Amino acid sequence: MGFTLYTPEMQVLNFPVGIKPLDLLASSVGKERIEETIDGIPGTIDYGFNYSTREVKLTFWLTHFHGEHDYHLMKAELNNLLDKTEFMYISTDALPSRMLKITVDEAYIPERILYSNASQLEITARISGLPFWRTKYTTQDIETSGYSSIAEKYGTADSIHIDHTKYTHTANEFTIYNAGNVTIDPRNMMLNIRLYRLVTQGEFKLKNLTTGEEFQYKGVLTGNTVDLNGIKVLIGLAQNRLRDTNREFISLVPGENKITISGGTVENIQFDFPFYYK
Repeated sequence: MGFTLYTPEMQVLNFPVGIKPLDLLASSVGKERIEETIDGIPGTIDYGFNYSTREVKLTFWLTHFHGEHDYHLMKAELNNLLDKTEFMYISTDALPSRMLKITVDEAYIPERILYSNASQLEITARISGLPFWRTKYTTQDIETSGYSSIAEKYGTADSIHIDHTKYTHTANEFTIYNAGNVTIDPRNMMLNIRLYRLVTQGEFKLKNLTTGEEFQYKGVLTGNTVDLNGIKVLIGLAQNRLRDTNREFISLVPGENKITISGGTVENIQFDFPFYYK
């Protein structure tokens, strides 16, 4: 099946000659249950859970061609490749639109096959940050390039809704579609909302009717662009004006999110985020 590694800047990392990536094995996401035992109450009290991480294993086939020195050089090149960047992205060739963020921290030793020039190698990788698969592209890629089910970049695997491919709007009421199966939480996921040329007397509201969440900007603006980058409120991409808000942000649940704006005007509002999958 094979897999591909990428740098943090999404540049492909080429494997040394003789090293063939075979398979990417990823488990489901683990859960850490939050419980409490109280005297006099049978069993435990369940307060829910937090997602933890998932196990990731990479398998390789190594073949050297020019004697024992070639094997050691090839192994050294692989060691350098897997330690070349602070972290890497990885995608399986069978589903290339999604990726995981990983690091290789554990030591590993190839298993040599007796009387041959071949070796097998299994490496345990570690998830860095969020345990979810995420798309290589974001919603503004869909907005600017247009969605096509036959485009290799998108395909049909990521549940993109052909009736909801707009992520830049000029109306006061519209729908934002989250094609992933994980809620986009701006506290720990990429969610950039640009309010282009916002004019308000201090009563601007951005509300997700689906979740009931509401963001309010209480300052006076006369056409400034406001970027909600996660939980930062940036004016002109410089000043963080969180103090001029109600300190609340909207999330995006899987599927349709009914969004409204009021108390001000914008030339357009842009939503930019990847889709996440369990």
